[in-house]
Amino acid sequence: MRLSTTYTLDKPYYYECFDESLPYSSQAKPKYPLLVLLITLGLLAFYQLENHYLGSFMIMLAVVECLSFYYKRPWWVARQMMSRASGSEVTIVFDDEGVKAENPHKSYQLSWQQISEIIETERGFILKAQRGMQYISKQALNDEITAELNKRATQ
Repeated sequence: MRLSTTYTLDKPYYYECFDESLPYSSQAKPKYPLLVLLITLGLLAFYQLENHYLGSFMIMLAVVECLSFYYKRPWWVARQMMSRASGSEVTIVFDDEGVKAENPHKSYQLSWQQISEIIETERGFILKAQRGMQYISKQALNDEITAELNKRATQ
C-alpha cells in the first residue's frame, strides 16, 4: 500500500486544524489554578504587604492570562501564517511503514507503531503520538486513505 495526497497550508486549513484539535489538547480549558494564584498574590500584596505595584502587577498578569486564553485561536493562526511553511504545499504519503508529510520547509514521519491513537473528528483525523498530535483534514484525503485510517483507528 502506498497512498499519497497534497494540500496547501493556508488560513482556512489552520483554522480547521485549531478547531478540530483543541478539544483533544491540554490547552482546552483556562488555567484556573494559575488565575486564582495570581489574583490571591495580587490581593495579598495590596492588603498585607501594602505594595500596590506588586499587587497591580500580579492582577495584570491574571488579566493577560485571561486575554491569552480568549484570543488563543487568532494568535495561534497568526503565528502559523507568519511561518515559512505558510502557503506551501504539503505532500502526505501513507504506506506500510507509517505516515510521511513533507513540504519545502519541514517534514515529519510517524511510524504506525509511534501512533498511539487515531481520532476521527467531524472534519479530519488526529494522529496522536508521544511527541504530540498531527491533524489531517478530510478535504485533502481521498476515499482510500480515509478507509485506511478508519481501519487502523479500529485496530
